[in-house]
Amino acid sequence: MEHILSQFGLPTPARVIKIYESAWDIDDAYILKTSEKQRWLDKSIRLSRLLLAAGVPVVEYINTPDAKPYIFQDEKYWSVMKKIHGSIIDPFLGNPGQNGTLLGQTLAKLHRALKNIENQAEVYVADFHEEFQSWIQPALKKSNITFADGVIDSVQAFLQRDCKSLPRQLIHRDMHPGNLLFENGTLSGYLDFDLCQINARVFDIVYLGCSLLVENYQNKTRLSLWREIFVGILQGYSELLPLQEDELQALPALFIFDEVLFTAFFADLVQLETAKNCVEMTNWLHANIAGQIPPHRDNP
Repeated sequence: MEHILSQFGLPTPARVIKIYESAWDIDDAYILKTSEKQRWLDKSIRLSRLLLAAGVPVVEYINTPDAKPYIFQDEKYWSVMKKIHGSIIDPFLGNPGQNGTLLGQTLAKLHRALKNIENQAEVYVADFHEEFQSWIQPALKKSNITFADGVIDSVQAFLQRDCKSLPRQLIHRDMHPGNLLFENGTLSGYLDFDLCQINARVFDIVYLGCSLLVENYQNKTRLSLWREIFVGILQGYSELLPLQEDELQALPALFIFDEVLFTAFFADLVQLETAKNCVEMTNWLHANIAGQIPPHRDNP
């Protein structure tokens, strides 16, 4: 590790803390990270630099002395970023509605910034219907995964009929609380732009909502709090970027599609127990999610 850091012009660290399997905190000043996918790393670096130039709080990648943003060693790509100080908020603590509003506003501000740089982004243009046919369905079939009656029919009907009209732009595509850092109630940084793509902007809202729901939908108390949070997310987002009626109408179907996507993702990784959990949540969403999202008249 000392050798890797030295290639970025950094001295021998006094303290190294492993954050997770592929990331380390270096002296509370830098983050060392590994990646196995060069194109994702290239995208993250490119977008981070565009957003930094626009005044958006994101990580700053450190170059090596020969102006390279990463090195290749031990079959991995290594990069170093300046650490953004802050912490992840738990929206279930305190006032869930206010926390949701903060998250919604934070996402809307990011969408504004991403929209402004999307012509320079050079990212994948996603198509839900094409993804469903090209890899989601085959992955489900390969692992013999089935859902409750009507789930796949409803997803296919939505993809063929309704999703094409949704407003599209550059989105984060991995929007969950772990990628948002706050200090004293104020955003200090957005993280991880590896998966950014052109897609329906409301998908980031759904992804965020799903990430908060996955461990809480079977608990009535937590589910009630989740509803307050998600109402706040919709309100906070719409204060800055009003949502269209077709986006609001699409929310239940997109929740179901998102969890079908996760089921296929984990099936593809042969993590079948996790895929099974995703199937259970998908079936629950199909039966219940429309009743958990407030009537559209209650949304801003």
